[in-house]
Amino acid sequence: ICSSIQFLYESFGFVSLETPAVELIDTLTSKGVVDKEIYSVRRLKAEDDDESELGLHFDLTVPFARYVAQHFNDIVFPFRRYQLQKVWRGERPQKGRFREFYQFDADIVARDDLPIGCDSEILTLAGRALRKIGIGDFVISMNNRKLLLGVLDHLDVEAANRGSVLRAIDKLDKIGAEGVLRELQGEASLTSSQAEELLSYCAFVAPLSKAPSQLSTLGIQSDLFVAGLEEVQATCNLLPRDLHSLVQCKLALARGLDYYTGLIFEIHLVDHPEFGSVSGGGRYEGLVSQYLNKSVPGVGFSIGISRLMELIIDQSLREPGHQSNAEILVTVLSEDQRVKALEFADILREQSLAVEVFFKSPKLGKQIDYAEKKGIRYVAFFEASEGGQDNPITVKDLTTKEQFVIENPEEFSVTLKKR
Repeated sequence: ICSSIQFLYESFGFVSLETPAVELIDTLTSKGVVDKEIYSVRRLKAEDDDESELGLHFDLTVPFARYVAQHFNDIVFPFRRYQLQKVWRGERPQKGRFREFYQFDADIVARDDLPIGCDSEILTLAGRALRKIGIGDFVISMNNRKLLLGVLDHLDVEAANRGSVLRAIDKLDKIGAEGVLRELQGEASLTSSQAEELLSYCAFVAPLSKAPSQLSTLGIQSDLFVAGLEEVQATCNLLPRDLHSLVQCKLALARGLDYYTGLIFEIHLVDHPEFGSVSGGGRYEGLVSQYLNKSVPGVGFSIGISRLMELIIDQSLREPGHQSNAEILVTVLSEDQRVKALEFADILREQSLAVEVFFKSPKLGKQIDYAEKKGIRYVAFFEASEGGQDNPITVKDLTTKEQFVIENPEEFSVTLKKR
């Protein structure tokens, strides 16, 4: 799964990056992350209480932003990177939720200006990646932070309360409208009329192709809302037609992290809504800029690979893959053949073929059974020699059940291509 996603990302011009697992806690908490989600790191015998506080990264976006700022003068922009690494979060372990898990990210960052076409490209990449994984139908719910903030402008919500408002809206699917209403009137300090009107706007859901026209009829009086509406329309215009039916505009989508400024989106599986989002992302303007006095906007997304793998295994959504990377198993019928088997394997490896030599010398049937269980297609074995001549090499194709003799090992890869 990961290799197919990697190939997809690279086909869009993205390059691989890895960042340290440990970051300064000040870096990790700089953009609206709850401290209790972060694991702190300290040497067992720390001698100095004044040492910088360190923590394990909870996502890959914040470390990526720090990396871009640190290497700003060496990077050619726009910079497209993908990253597959473990992250850690202080969550209570439960089905679909882990303290340690893999994420697969892709982001585009640029100097000063990042065209709206990059938003469409990231949405395209996310949709194509989920198709590559092949786990059934899914829906991409998207929104624009400017639309949400425009609604808050329209309702005269004070700036100091907006973070709490967005975090409350983000819980709508978890605690329901009544629970969100209580939080809006409590921690977020909204009046009952403000909270109720906000929830009525949050009920808006429409297919992406119809969303711009329907949003314009809501009567929201806000320049920020108009700007968000224009970005939604531009995103729609640039998105490939084969993805239009998968995307809906959902005004209640907030995503809790503070660094998003434009596009935001999440992906849910149609047949497993209880599983929550399996991917999400959006556009950010100030994430890199907090480390240096330059404008470096970005847009990206993340796929929760570990969560998806749990679902795939539990629901048997995909057939198990091969348990070996080897294409050919070289059998050893007696230990006096082992040197020749190793030499033959090296000849094949020089032809860019993946080869495994069996580690013992049991009967041929057991070695073939091993190859079948591990998904190795070809089995090579040495026939008994006659008159001191070299042992002929026979290869069996376990898929077609055909056998053929190898005359020249140096041309083995050519022989396979012809079959």
